[in-house]
Amino acid sequence: MNNQWLLPQEAPTGSEPVQPGQKGVFHQMIRAWLRFSGPDPRRFRATMEDQELLRRSRLLSALFSLIIVAILLTAPTAIPVPTYWIPIIAFLLLSLVALILNHGAYVTMSGVFYILAIDATLTILMATLPTGIRNSNIPDFDLFIIPTLIGGVVLPRRFVPWLAALHICITIALFTLLPHDPLLTQEITLNQKGFAYAELSDAFLIQIVGATIAWLGAWSVDRALLRASRAEEVAEARKRLNEQAHLIVAQKHRLDYGMSMLKEAQARFANGDYTARVKLQDNELTPRALSFNLLAERLYRITQIAQEYTRLEQALQQLFEIQNTLFYGGPLKPYAPTGTLVDHLYFSFQRYNQLRHSVDQGGSSVERVRRELTQQKLLRTQLDTILAQTHAVVRLLPNDTQSPHLSSVQLIEKAQQVSAQITGQEQRCQQEMKLLEQLLRGR
Repeated sequence: MNNQWLLPQEAPTGSEPVQPGQKGVFHQMIRAWLRFSGPDPRRFRATMEDQELLRRSRLLSALFSLIIVAILLTAPTAIPVPTYWIPIIAFLLLSLVALILNHGAYVTMSGVFYILAIDATLTILMATLPTGIRNSNIPDFDLFIIPTLIGGVVLPRRFVPWLAALHICITIALFTLLPHDPLLTQEITLNQKGFAYAELSDAFLIQIVGATIAWLGAWSVDRALLRASRAEEVAEARKRLNEQAHLIVAQKHRLDYGMSMLKEAQARFANGDYTARVKLQDNELTPRALSFNLLAERLYRITQIAQEYTRLEQALQQLFEIQNTLFYGGPLKPYAPTGTLVDHLYFSFQRYNQLRHSVDQGGSSVERVRRELTQQKLLRTQLDTILAQTHAVVRLLPNDTQSPHLSSVQLIEKAQQVSAQITGQEQRCQQEMKLLEQLLRGR
């Protein structure tokens, strides 16, 4: 619904151009008056009810501008007749209340007060007549059609019949309670046979016809708004259907793309490419792709673990063969690397084998040294025995012969001392050899 109906429209092509300065000032004046007398349009939602309230609020803002016009036109009549100021002031005060209510977005209440301002003004004006009702005042009752027509514009149409009935009641009450001019009484007596209904029938007819027209106008507006609302709803529904169709088409493309990606990844994975993954973003099949990637990752890890286990089994098998070789003797076979931690143990076994050969060779050498030392010990034992016998023989010689052989005895004793030193060295050598053998066996 267009909420800018109060603003001037663009001039059609071929018409006289409007000066930009004049058009801008006029627009600014209208906008300023709408902001002053009406509510903020942002307080109304986009529903048909709220937009209808905004429309009636703008109509009231336009009608409020007539307050100044009405006061300017009626003020000169109050100068010679001071009692006219009473209805003018009442109209001004009630209109200001209606304006304040409209500014606060109380649109229906504002319309009621605006109609009340007109009714109160007409009622006070009739009640303050100094000479009572005259023939010239009978047409004034027809003015009550004005608030009825205004009610058909600014109020819901259910108010229109009640307004007409109210105005008829006010007309009857004023005509009945207020004093009549003698000329009016005489006219009713002579022309109407004392029946005053003929004087008010025109006002009643105008009220009924005007209320009917106002009600039909409000009804037609409501029907038009309803049709417009339905047309907008249909257009909005078509728009939503088109958007949904586009969304469905886009979704189908995304699903087709996602299915193709999943099929491709599954085919690669089935052919042995365990690194195949599905890369999908902003797609309905993204959860399925994540599930597939998780499954593929787990299977890939299981495959890696199985391969690692196979390599480890091969490495352990080679280690068992190396152990048997070391236990039973023989040359080590070449080791095939498997890429596991067991590969580092081969160098330890290889070093151990080298050390074992070294120990075996060292043990052989020690054994030979021990045999040599044993033979040396035997020879030294024989030497000691011979030297002892020689020393004994020399001692048994006569005394006169001892002096020449004194040096020989000394030499023999010295030989025995040397032999004793050799024996001590031999013992120490054997001890060192035992320590060396223990150390080699410990390694």
